[in-house]
Amino acid sequence: MREVTCHEVGAQRLGDALSGIGGRTMGRWHGMRHDDASPERLREMADELLDHVAARAAADATLDDAARSALRTAAECHLGEMSVGCFPDGDQELYFPLIGETLTSEDIAFGDVVRFGGGRAPSAGTWLDAFAVCVVSGLVRDWQRVIGLLLRNDYAPAIHEGVPYSELDSASDPTDLAAMDALCPYLAEAEGHQPRHWPTVPLRRPDAAELALAAAKLDAAGVLTPDQRLLRVLLDDDQAAFEEALASRLVDHRESVGPDPAPRTLLPLHALALAALAVQAHGWELGLRSGYLPPELLGTPDALRRAAESRTNNLGGWCAK
Repeated sequence: MREVTCHEVGAQRLGDALSGIGGRTMGRWHGMRHDDASPERLREMADELLDHVAARAAADATLDDAARSALRTAAECHLGEMSVGCFPDGDQELYFPLIGETLTSEDIAFGDVVRFGGGRAPSAGTWLDAFAVCVVSGLVRDWQRVIGLLLRNDYAPAIHEGVPYSELDSASDPTDLAAMDALCPYLAEAEGHQPRHWPTVPLRRPDAAELALAAAKLDAAGVLTPDQRLLRVLLDDDQAAFEEALASRLVDHRESVGPDPAPRTLLPLHALALAALAVQAHGWELGLRSGYLPPELLGTPDALRRAAESRTNNLGGWCAK
């Protein structure tokens, strides 16, 4: 089995990331609750949480419940960034499972926060970040939260339309848009418009026609980033080619980090998410090992089958209150 070693992160950086994450997260939540709940603050919290998770993974590849909760909270931050950014005047309920807290539109006027805070509305790049951390954390598998449906049917179309419900500008690179469109078919659609139609297995393997169409659009989009090139290889549905491209991508990542890198660089989320799709959606047992690819974050080739066998949608329809 081929192995790709990781770059080094300084001991001081790792120690800082490991210490007091609960208190630091609570402090950031308190600042958002009473001062600035902008999408930028959510992303900053996510980065700090990912530093912690990466440092934990570097110390022990098996993440405990606390580390998993921190990773899930980072994913919730990215989802919150998407939701608040795309629909600032909509109903919001942001979750922070590590500290057992929420932020809601009952307490915070997110529309005013976005309107007067400046910055930019979410772009396709924002969507790609959210998709990656939702897949890696497993948050996308929480089917009753319809996260996959939101990413595919709400946030992606809003970005294509320039985020019309926000007064801020949204600018997306064409290759990011093509990558977003290529990843949407990995998210299961609902068979109807009622909760009883929600898919219990939110991830899926696109069929051959969907893969070919996504590949053609990505080819026509322009010069691809390294992660987009890896996605392009995945779309060819060739395990050997993907493993070779993944190994090359991880080596390039290792060699591209600058001096004194942040701990979260040990978890290259976009490449890790594509590897997780290769395992879970394409059903491959990868012949590649790396500290950049914690096995429990990759999932297993039978993950979708086991999810289908163990979950039942007993929900009904919408009802008025």
